[in-house]
Amino acid sequence: MPFTISIELLTGSYDAAEVDDRDRAEWPPHPARLFCALLAAARGDGDRSALRWLEAQPAPVIRAAAQAGEARRSAYVVVNTVNAKGGNLTHPGRTNGLRTRTRALPTFPRVALTWAAEAPVEVVGALDAMARRIPYLGRSTGITLVAASTTDRPAGDGELFEPCDLLDRELALRIPYPGFLDELDAQFTAGRPAWEVSRYQGYRQVREAPEAGAPEIPSVYEDVVVFGFSGLKPQGRLTVRFTEALRSAVLRAAGRRAPEVLHGHGADGRPHVAFLALPDVGHRHADGHLLGMAVAVPDLPADERKAVLRAVLGLRGDHDLIEFTVPGIGGVQLIYQPGHVRPWGASPDRWRQGSRRWATATPIVLDRYPKRPEQLEAEVRAGLRRVGLPDPVTVDVSTNPLLPGAVPLRPIDLPRQARGKLFRHVAVTFDRTLHGPVLVGAGRYLGVGLLAPVGRDA
Repeated sequence: MPFTISIELLTGSYDAAEVDDRDRAEWPPHPARLFCALLAAARGDGDRSALRWLEAQPAPVIRAAAQAGEARRSAYVVVNTVNAKGGNLTHPGRTNGLRTRTRALPTFPRVALTWAAEAPVEVVGALDAMARRIPYLGRSTGITLVAASTTDRPAGDGELFEPCDLLDRELALRIPYPGFLDELDAQFTAGRPAWEVSRYQGYRQVREAPEAGAPEIPSVYEDVVVFGFSGLKPQGRLTVRFTEALRSAVLRAAGRRAPEVLHGHGADGRPHVAFLALPDVGHRHADGHLLGMAVAVPDLPADERKAVLRAVLGLRGDHDLIEFTVPGIGGVQLIYQPGHVRPWGASPDRWRQGSRRWATATPIVLDRYPKRPEQLEAEVRAGLRRVGLPDPVTVDVSTNPLLPGAVPLRPIDLPRQARGKLFRHVAVTFDRTLHGPVLVGAGRYLGVGLLAPVGRDA
């Protein structure tokens, strides 16, 4: 019968960084890191025999939260290097160094690794005993409760990740392999880190197949006009400041005959023209800075569509540059270069492509404040229905970004009419392909509540 090693993060966070990028949190926990923790808790030849059996097994499937936010904390700590000039008062010969610690903030604190092989009873018993002696995983601040048991299915909550070829991967995780125990012994003797003898395995998320014949859902936005920044890389938290300034410039260009969907008055029940700031999100090194801006125009009668596009594109001056003023920043230039695909995040296709999995690039502002915490997911689902989207298969809600580079707005960064409302980052999975742009929540027409397609589907 297959067996599972379950991990419960008692602090709610996972304090470990990627070995090749210390500024990025590791998620989900790598099987090789768990193996190293088991080895540290081993006692005697029986435990080592169990570990030799484990290292010979194929890579496990992993069940964990699909996305994890990140947090960083910098502090001065005593370094290990001995130096005669060291000035630390309590550790002679050593000094202090600035260190940045990165941790993952999953939407729920449980992870399960399941091996398909039938494990002998004595092996499961030895692995369970070692697992229960593990005090932490990653850094010592990541207190965990670990246990091993037999199971007839991949146990745990969240999304399921399966091993795959590295070329098809969504993730690359370090795994144990035959001979890994001996390699770790040699590294320990030489005083070298364990990650130097790592081997990587590709993983991808297992998603439910869509219903046979389920139609794709088109976006309500027919046109997406994108502008790139000229010599500027604004921070993502300035989203609303930029979208409000661009909206004001377009309204002035449209004049008194601006269509209702442009200014919003009298257009209740109809999608409005949306002004978006496009952040750098969704890839390993995404940092959330703004790559460009966009105006998303819904499906409109021909005369209204022409009036909106005339007002937007009429802002262009020499060399297709748009100039407008952003309060607190000053003059800003945008450049209109249709057909350009770099950077990818400033291309219309990046936001119009179809996917079943979507996550917030900027948080959703909920239309109503839930009376109880358990009503939070229900309110997110209600917000999706209000903009005409189907009920999702899964919903993850977090106070922290669930997508690399997603913008962590503050209450003061929201549109004025949305301040005081609850806002959250979410990731949702639908049972069919949905095309973007996807905009949800109270601030969606000013760039808050912008979702990005993620995963293999995108």
